[in-house]
Amino acid sequence: MSDTTTTQPIRDFALAVRAALSDLPADDIDDLTDGLEADLTEQAADVDDADADAAAPNFELGDPVAYADELRGAAGFSVRGTAPIVRVPRLRRLRTRVEGIRSSTAQRIRSTAAGAAVLDFLLVLRPLWWVLRGWVVYAVAEIFVGGAISTVPTNPVRALALAAFVVLSVQWGRGRWLPWRWLPRFRTVVSVCAVLALPLMLNLTAHQAANAQASAYSDDISYSTTGLMQNGEQVTNVFAYDADGQPLTDVQLFDQDGRALSVVFDPARTNNLPQFDVAGGHDLVVPSLLVPGGSGWNVFPLRLVKSADIDYTYDYVGQADQTDAAPAPFPFAQVRPLVEAPAPGELSPTPSSSPAPTLLPEPTASAAPVAGQ
Repeated sequence: MSDTTTTQPIRDFALAVRAALSDLPADDIDDLTDGLEADLTEQAADVDDADADAAAPNFELGDPVAYADELRGAAGFSVRGTAPIVRVPRLRRLRTRVEGIRSSTAQRIRSTAAGAAVLDFLLVLRPLWWVLRGWVVYAVAEIFVGGAISTVPTNPVRALALAAFVVLSVQWGRGRWLPWRWLPRFRTVVSVCAVLALPLMLNLTAHQAANAQASAYSDDISYSTTGLMQNGEQVTNVFAYDADGQPLTDVQLFDQDGRALSVVFDPARTNNLPQFDVAGGHDLVVPSLLVPGGSGWNVFPLRLVKSADIDYTYDYVGQADQTDAAPAPFPFAQVRPLVEAPAPGELSPTPSSSPAPTLLPEPTASAAPVAGQ
């Protein structure tokens, strides 16, 4: 039947049927509507032959949606709109989307030989990340629980805690020790936090290593080399008194060659000198600030930082702060004044401040002048 008055309505009907089936895959729609226009055209021709007086437009095509539902039922598909609506939680949809992105990304990376080789290499390094994750969790717990920044264990208890965190992280990486349904999600949260905290922990560890190295060098300078010694013991400070026995401050001392007299081996590279007080405290002797450049090790008496003023909270090495330094106390408030040496043959004068005279040896015969000479 070629009449356009019949062909156009059949085409419109077929388009409406396909629109009603639009929720199905394209292949299924093609299978269900294959030859639909030809079948409807043939049916219209049969009706025209049976009733020659009936006009072609009297051919009833019906409801395209109902016709589409019949096609669905015949093919075994559910009628549109009757399937139950399943609501998926947002977290599950997000996880599914992330998994899809990760899977597609991995496929794109593996599409090249170089990308596949790099990805395989990174997968081999997963156990290293498990160990690193355990260390990061230990370091964060040490800061918040221990109250001090120490990313490296300093005693056996902390070493056992670090081992426990590492073992737990490795078992989680292997998919073990996850008895509860919420633990895999918690593991993901811990991994994300570990990735974010890793740069900070590495930075703190580098600073601690640098401080430890500086302390070791300072100790090596202080103990392994000699500065000023007396009777086999190191001199950490020098106190000067004048002729009247009064203490002097800010006295510069030099040796016979004009070199600055110092109690440390390398003044330019030494910041402090350890000194134990009477109670066993670890005081630190520091140079004078009157000489620029930190070379005031020959200005006596040197200043002192008491052990109680050294802050070990954030630095287990302990650094002397110049603002906490104070003049070192003199061992004596006053010493015996000096007296002028008597001339040969004269008695030693008795100082007014001394209750007893100072006895000197008698002059020998050779000390007296010889006549005629």
